[in-house]
Amino acid sequence: MEREEYLRLYELENRLWWFLGMRRVSTDLLDRYLPPRESERWILDAGCGTGGMLETLRLYGQTFGTDASPPALKFASMRAAAPLTQADICRLPFASESFDLVTSFDVIYHRAVSSDDEALLEMGRVLRPGGVILLRVPALNLFRSRHDIAVHTRTRYRRRELEEKLQQAGFAPEFLSYLNCFLLPLAMVRRGIDRLLRPEYQGSEVEPVAPWLNQTLLRILMLEAMWVRSGTFPFGLSLVAVGRKRPTVSHD
Repeated sequence: MEREEYLRLYELENRLWWFLGMRRVSTDLLDRYLPPRESERWILDAGCGTGGMLETLRLYGQTFGTDASPPALKFASMRAAAPLTQADICRLPFASESFDLVTSFDVIYHRAVSSDDEALLEMGRVLRPGGVILLRVPALNLFRSRHDIAVHTRTRYRRRELEEKLQQAGFAPEFLSYLNCFLLPLAMVRRGIDRLLRPEYQGSEVEPVAPWLNQTLLRILMLEAMWVRSGTFPFGLSLVAVGRKRPTVSHD
């Protein structure tokens, strides 16, 4: 991504419906699955981008951020008072069992990630036994679009596929659900209109919208956040997962 694209994301993360709604989904799941905070908790946002989640994660402990992009980290440093490190998500520069929570939002699907399996193993390595992973990825190759080309999507995931990848990486999945279910019909209509009215457009769907539409879409995502407090969705444009690192079995 070019610096201008990171600047656009940096400016949108505090006001666009997508980021605000996903932030609410994340905090509701953390409130549900994270153990009570008895002491200082260390948190890693792996692939933190321009840092939109770092300040929110500070509600749960001491935050650290990594990203492969120097321009992204520069913007993140302007937003959040957290230690930041340039790193490949498949080669995290931290000691094993350093963190209580690792988050990764829309990262492992990317073509720049050499292996999503290696990335999950690496996130598991830096987690303490019993630690929590919160993961979000795009869902279902059926919904591939020009947006995926623009954001360099390697793959979109099925629920069962992501569950198996978490298990193979040493996690016990505790929650998996599709997201953006209510918005799916609107997304399909928008993509059809874009093909008709903007046939040459090759950019991301993450772009500013009119204030009234921003508020409407945000309210819909807030309803989804309320739903996932106790239920799941059978399909949607995204997948969210919570897993817990299985304790190491001693053979002594």
